[in-house]
Amino acid sequence: MYQENENIILVSKSNIEELLKTIIKSEFQEMEKRLAKHSKVLTREQAAERLFVCPNTISSYIKSGRLKNRGVGRKVLLFESDLEGIKPGSYTHYS
Repeated sequence: MYQENENIILVSKSNIEELLKTIIKSEFQEMEKRLAKHSKVLTREQAAERLFVCPNTISSYIKSGRLKNRGVGRKVLLFESDLEGIKPGSYTHYS
């Protein structure tokens, strides 16, 4: 609600879009820095190679809660340290 002593600032749609892109890019860069400090960050494919399983098995591990996806959205990122307790072939997935 507008009050008499408030200032009104007009901003174009393109300025807002550019500002949001800058903020989001900055947040992702900060998140990547924080993730890198904790442990080496692996993609789904890299994790699969380490455990000698296929990438779909890694997705099953995430879905079942055995591994935690540290990525955002569809991007799967895992900490190398998260793989320490998992032995290849030690998990049976029932659909």
